[in-house]
Parts: sequence; C-alpha cells; structure tokens
Amino acid sequence: MKAEIIAVGTELLMGQISNTNAQFIAEQLNELGISHYIQTVIGDNPERLIQVTKQAEKRSDIIIYTGGIGPTRDDLTKETLAQYLDEPLAIDEEAWQSIQASFKGRIMVDSNKKMALAFTHGTTLPNHSGQAIGSIIEKGKHKYIILPGPPSEMRPMFMQYVRDYLLEESETKVIKSRFLRFFGIGESLLADKLDDLTIQDNPTVATYASDYINMVRVTASGNHLVEVTDLLETAVKQIKSRVGEYLFAEGKEMTPADALKNYLVDTNQTIGFSESLTGGLASATLVNVPGASKVLAGSIVAYSSQIKHQILGIPQEILDTDGMVSEPCAKAMAESALEKLDTDVAISFTGVAGPGKMEGHKPGTVYVGYAFRHKPTEVIKYQLTGNREAVRKRIIYTAFLHITN
Repeated sequence: MKAEIIAVGTELLMGQISNTNAQFIAEQLNELGISHYIQTVIGDNPERLIQVTKQAEKRSDIIIYTGGIGPTRDDLTKETLAQYLDEPLAIDEEAWQSIQASFKGRIMVDSNKKMALAFTHGTTLPNHSGQAIGSIIEKGKHKYIILPGPPSEMRPMFMQYVRDYLLEESETKVIKSRFLRFFGIGESLLADKLDDLTIQDNPTVATYASDYINMVRVTASGNHLVEVTDLLETAVKQIKSRVGEYLFAEGKEMTPADALKNYLVDTNQTIGFSESLTGGLASATLVNVPGASKVLAGSIVAYSSQIKHQILGIPQEILDTDGMVSEPCAKAMAESALEKLDTDVAISFTGVAGPGKMEGHKPGTVYVGYAFRHKPTEVIKYQLTGNREAVRKRIIYTAFLHITN
C-alpha cells in the first residue's frame, strides 16, 4: 500500500506559507506503516491538478489532497477531481445547514455553498473546526482523500476520520512507535551509529534533527500488541546500548526544558537564573513548558559589568581582575541568584556568543555556574561552535540537562 500527497495552493507554490500539512500527513503515514515516497505542490490550476493526479495514480494506491476546497473562485480541487473521475458532486445538506448557521448575523455569498460539496458515491468528512467538508472517494484501484488547506482544520479532520480509515487499509493490525530524544551528539554521527538498524523493515528506525535536538523514531507493526511491544523493546535496548549516554528523554515533543521541569517537580526543588550571555532566554525557554510556574522563581538579567556589580553584587575586584567571562564571575553570579531568588538551584550564564572576541576569549567560550542550596557551587567552562543563536541555545540545553543528570 503506497500513499502520495498533493498540496494545492498558489500561496504554497510561491513560498508565502509553509507546507506543514505534508509534514504532518507524512508523519502519520509513517506511524500507520503506509509507504510514502513522493509529495507534490501545485498552484490552483485544474489542468496541472489532473496532470499530477495521473502521475500519482501510476505510483500510488492512495492519493491525499490538501487545499483548494474553500469558497473562492480558485478553490477547484473537488470540482476538478469530480470531472476527471466522472463522479458527481452534490450539496451535503447537513454541512450546508452548519455553514449557514455559522454565518448567522453576517453576510453570506453564494460561493460559500461550494464548501458543502461532497461526492455522491463517496464518504463525507465533517469539518468540526471550520466549514469546508472533506471527502473520500474510491475509484477503481485508487482511493482519493480530499482535505482542507488550513492546518487547524486539516489536522483534526485527519485524526478524527482519515487515520482510522487508513488504519483499516493497512496490512497490519497493530502499529506502535517510541520516540527517543538525544542531545550532545551530531545527527550524522547518531545516524552512523544506528546505520544497520535504519535499513531493517520491522521495526523501522529513523533519525530526525530539529532545534539542536536529535530524535529517533522506532515503529513496529504486527498482529498482536505483545509482539509489537517486544519488537520495540528489543530495538530500543539496542539503541540505548550504542548511544544511551546522549539520551535525555522519551517522548515525541520532549525538550531539555521539559526534562528539567519534570526533574525539579519530582525532586520538589525550585530554580532561578542569573543571565548575561543568554539575556533572559534561559528563563524564557523554561517558561515555555506548561507547569514551569511550579519550579521557576525568576531570573536576573545582568548584561553589563555595572549591573552585575550593582544588582547582583559581584565584587568589583572580580570584574576588574578576572573579567565578566571567567569562572569567578560565573560562580559569584550563580551564588547571588541562589540567595536573592531564594531557590534550591541557580544557574548563571556568562560568556562570548560572538561574532567577535571579548576580554580575549574567542566566540563560543562560556562559563556556567551551578549553585545549590545543600552542596558546593560548580562552574564548568564550555567551548561551543556555531553562530550566536546556536551558542546560546546549546548552552541552555547543556545546562538544563546537567542539572537533571
């Protein structure tokens, strides 16, 4: 069983918006064990839509369309496919009543009725997040799935209706995935260490990189849950035996900030920051995690030497003799934050993000102070590579995970 994705929309083709729909659908197809090799983006053009559909039919059993089913003149996906497949469209009365109700108190034009069009011999996919309904129609050996373009409408429709439909078409009864999250190892090195595992059929192992985090997805399929669980466990053990030192969490969306928050909640501890190099980004990164208010007391952003002395109370002698980018400064910053914010843990960041040198230190030189209520302060010097964004984000992730370890 092979699937193909066709995204319809001139705004996608022109690069005005990103094709996040294809990314989402491709991810779902992988989890369902449905092969998927080709994606196509075309503008709102009926002739080209028919052309790419003919090409897709030669390669794939399932063709999934997103976009082109709205109320405007150039939204012609359903009409074009109806003509090509010689399958009639008709107004879905329930959908039409819902659309009319949503326009209560507003002016509605005749073209809005297009959004209630459905294939007479197909399956209607209700849109609980918008107005344009989706459709599934089977013709000959092929299955055509038509979905809305807006991700806020497409994703719920896919998860509520299309996923179960595709699962019934899949050759396996049980499909499960586990997601392993890694930091501190490059994508190419990670892929190299897992190379032989990535070419096997069941379970499948794939690596992904995003925002300086690497993820390994392990997906197994079979006829019984026990069988699939055993396959996954065996594969995960193999992966951990090779690169387990870089593993910081399991979970599709887990980040170092999630790991830190969970650790602090589990150990009943609070944290505060003293930030120079990171300029408030460390606390902002933790705040992005739901529940951060349970563990984060606050952050003191002290960028200049003057503020480090006046607000944090860093001795002028340290600033004059050792400098802001130094172990003594990082230590004093962390200990000051621990005291002033009255937390169990405090982390300080001071260093050179680049592009030029500072106090004789080359870009990427960072000192991080780790102060604790019940044990001595620790300062670690790091030498990172990359641009300003890379240095700042990577040192924050490094510090967060140092605490959890």
